[in-house]
Amino acid sequence: MSKVYLVTYNADMNFNQAIFHNFIGLLYQRGFITDWWHYIDTGYLVVTLLEVNDLYNAIYPGIPQRNLLIVEINPNNAQGWLPKDAWTWLQKYQTYQQPASDLSTRMA
Repeated sequence: MSKVYLVTYNADMNFNQAIFHNFIGLLYQRGFITDWWHYIDTGYLVVTLLEVNDLYNAIYPGIPQRNLLIVEINPNNAQGWLPKDAWTWLQKYQTYQQPASDLSTRMA
């Protein structure tokens, strides 16, 4: 099952973000990630079948010697201020969750 991960890193003046951006594109072309999103300068959302350690091993060569955090996220539980296209992308990975009020009615 696909998972959505936040990949965020520490950037400074010596870090070429365009090179890392191209590296993410390469991971997509090679099938390591199946979709990705980049609306925040030092953050990507990536969709993959990989577990977090395998994703880290795929990403780290493109960003060595930097602070790097990869964490699985829940697209159903997100809030923020982003362009509409960013939210449209995220909605692709949201799953319908039955409201708790519906569950309690069925259990009675």
